[in-house]
Amino acid sequence: MTTKNQTSGWRGFQKQARTQATRLEKRAAATHLVAMAEDPLDALATLWDLAALERHAASVRVARVRGRASPQAPAPVSRLVSVFTQQLRDKCAAVAALLQRDEIERLGCITAGFVTALKNNDADVMMLIRDLLPRSPDMIVAWLRTNLESLEARFAS
Repeated sequence: MTTKNQTSGWRGFQKQARTQATRLEKRAAATHLVAMAEDPLDALATLWDLAALERHAASVRVARVRGRASPQAPAPVSRLVSVFTQQLRDKCAAVAALLQRDEIERLGCITAGFVTALKNNDADVMMLIRDLLPRSPDMIVAWLRTNLESLEARFAS
């Protein structure tokens, strides 16, 4: 019986350590983002945006559980997040302009699975976005064409 209690205690400790590590990682990411702000007011606005996104994510989870439509995401108020959002839109539009119609349709079929992975903070998806986002639209399109079948296999609903 002692071994079981020690194992249970160790597992509990491991779970607490993982939870604490996740909290610290989130705080570090938020701190890095705030440090990128141009002035103290935008730093506060960035914190506001992060809090609003956290509240929105919680609202989406509740809506999903209750079978309701997901609420619309809040509009960013900080320059930092607004500029990033606009750059992301522009990059997506540039990539879409280079894709063929059938490729866009195929990507459209996996959008729901991809968005679900994003909402769940899937580490592989986050790394993929981190790696692709700074690339040129041409390079992103080439990557998508090379990996479209594997993306369909993973994210098809």
